[in-house]
Amino acid sequence: MRRRVFLASALTAASTLTAGCSSLGPQTEHTDPVVETDDNPRDRGKYLEFDGDGDDGDLATVGVDPTSGPLPRPLAVSISHPEGTELRSLTQRFTAPDGDGSPPKLSLRGPFEGGHEPHPSVSLFRDGAAAVVEVHRFGELADETAFLNLAVTEWPESARRLAVDSTVELVETGVFEHTHVLDGELAFEFFAETDAGDGTAETPDSSG
Repeated sequence: MRRRVFLASALTAASTLTAGCSSLGPQTEHTDPVVETDDNPRDRGKYLEFDGDGDDGDLATVGVDPTSGPLPRPLAVSISHPEGTELRSLTQRFTAPDGDGSPPKLSLRGPFEGGHEPHPSVSLFRDGAAAVVEVHRFGELADETAFLNLAVTEWPESARRLAVDSTVELVETGVFEHTHVLDGELAFEFFAETDAGDGTAETPDSSG
C-alpha cells in the first residue's frame, strides 16, 4: 500500500461536490467496528477497525490521535485501507458531550503535499453542537493512506470529553464497484484546565 501524508489546506471550497460519492453498485454498511488503542500507554490515539467480508481481513482503519495537550489541541486523523479500494468521502463530527453545548472550534493545518491533481476537496463548518469536517473528494490520494491534521483553536469551557463520529465511504474498484459505508465513534477523556491551541482558520459560527 502506498503512503503519502495528506495535509489539508485552509478550507478548500465545499462547492466542489462530486457525483463520485454515489455508486450504482452494491452498498454495505458497517456500524460495529472494533476500537483499538495505541500500544504505547503514553499515547492517546484510538482506532476504529472495520473487518472485511468473510476472510478478507481488515477493510479499513480510521484513527484519531490527540497528539498533545492535557486537553485536545492537535488532532491527527488517519484512514488506511487495502489495495483495490478507494476513499470517496469522509465526514467527522467533533463534539464535547459534557460541555456547555457549544462545539469545539477547529482549523485545518498545512498545505497539500504533492503536486498532482485533482486535489482533495475539504470543508469545515459548525452544525449545532458539532464541529464538522467533510472531505468530499480525495482526488489523487483516494487510493492511499490518508492523513488529515487538525488543530483545536477553542475548547468549550469545563468540557473534559471529546467524541468523534466518523463516516467513511470506501469503494472496492474493479469491473463492478462495491461501496462500503463505515460508521463508528471514538471517545476521549481529558483532565486539565482549558487551554486552546493555535490555528489558521476557525470553524464558522453559522450552522450548515
